[in-house]
Amino acid sequence: MSDTNIISAGIEAHTQQDCELPPSLAVAPTPHQHELLKFHSAPLSSHLLKITVEVSPTVQQTLREQSLELFRANSLDGFDRNLLPITYIHELYGGEIKNKIKYYVLHHLVIDFIMQEVMARKINLANYPRLATIDMRPDDSIVYHFDVSVADPIELKEWKHFSFKSPKRKKYKDLDKQVVSFMENRGNHAKKQQLNIVEPNDWVLFDATMVTSGRKPVLPELPSSFWIYTGQQHVTGHFVSELFNKSAENSFTTNSFGLRNQDSRIENRQYNFMVTIRAIVKGSHFSVDTFKGTFKLKNKVEIHNKLMEIFSYRNDISQRRAIIEEMFHLLLSKHRFEVPKHLVLRRQEDIVQSLVAQPDYHVYKSHDNFSEYIEMLAEKQLKEEVLVDQIAYNEGMKVEFRDAYQYLHLFSNKKLSEFIYFRPTTESMHDLENPINVSTLAQAVWREKTLNFIIHTLTK
Repeated sequence: MSDTNIISAGIEAHTQQDCELPPSLAVAPTPHQHELLKFHSAPLSSHLLKITVEVSPTVQQTLREQSLELFRANSLDGFDRNLLPITYIHELYGGEIKNKIKYYVLHHLVIDFIMQEVMARKINLANYPRLATIDMRPDDSIVYHFDVSVADPIELKEWKHFSFKSPKRKKYKDLDKQVVSFMENRGNHAKKQQLNIVEPNDWVLFDATMVTSGRKPVLPELPSSFWIYTGQQHVTGHFVSELFNKSAENSFTTNSFGLRNQDSRIENRQYNFMVTIRAIVKGSHFSVDTFKGTFKLKNKVEIHNKLMEIFSYRNDISQRRAIIEEMFHLLLSKHRFEVPKHLVLRRQEDIVQSLVAQPDYHVYKSHDNFSEYIEMLAEKQLKEEVLVDQIAYNEGMKVEFRDAYQYLHLFSNKKLSEFIYFRPTTESMHDLENPINVSTLAQAVWREKTLNFIIHTLTK
């Protein structure tokens, strides 16, 4: 079979129509957020900002009322909940209620708000914002203090005109057959999937709105949205299992949705939520049209060649990774800058923290040059992120829902995920116990979209 016929066979194997994408989702603060959440920033040094988010007293007052009812409903066995005075519940559980409110507001409102504001104000993040303190003031406002590392601005050169020679693929014929086989298998698998129904290994975008026992929204003007990976049906938690077999725009109430936090003082009582599924990205599903849109591909040959980048390896490095490494080598050689040592040290801490959870951590740590490698990796990551962020701001790159959909379409398949270079800074993508804030994912998608834009510009 000729190369052309091989390519055609692979394309024709995928005949299933792509699911319709919903409208773009907002990745900037809404007017209601600006009414109830206030953003302030002040420089502490040349590379450190103190950012505060002040939450209106209205928010805590509303949440306190709901929390008191929650604790009264789950308090003393044998007592009629309606006979227990609220003042008694407040005295008995006041500390736990305060902590529950603080961390609810942080994970459901503040994290998205601060990341949206950082991107809207074009702040040059050098590391993920680090929460310093939380103050609950006498007037019922809550103030969150963050330490934010920032990088120096870069004077970009005319990088679009740089001469770039893309690393070539291996010319083995069996690699072309592997690409076709991959497309056929993924296409056949897609035919067995229900595109608008949540199944195992899907990514699900949902809104979570706290509601009363009578299903009345508690803070309807401040919705929170998350992405979650459903994983395997037999190993998921109760909340994820509630998502299975539901379709986009389905809603249901649950008290099993809760974000994991690091404070053991938080009571294990769960609020009631109205959960509405907004979108589904199918797991292991290969969509030709989505793939074409991600990389701006025009025809079957370009699709085949792009897939080849993750099948062609040289010295254990895929062609895709080699292209990225060569691209960064070119850009960083033309834009020489240093990252302050304390920013590198901060990133080293984050890298080590992520490695500690891995089973091979002690093997890595026993290596003689472990610390040196971690330092080199931290500096490399920071320089690449700083450069990409500067180009993204300069080019006016925006993140829409379609970009997140395309990103997770790649991430849903182990082989296609080799195209992904930038990942959420502090989140585990396949942590089944904890959903990902939409803004946390949006930052990674924004960088990935910019990376693909740079590669497309230099290689077209």
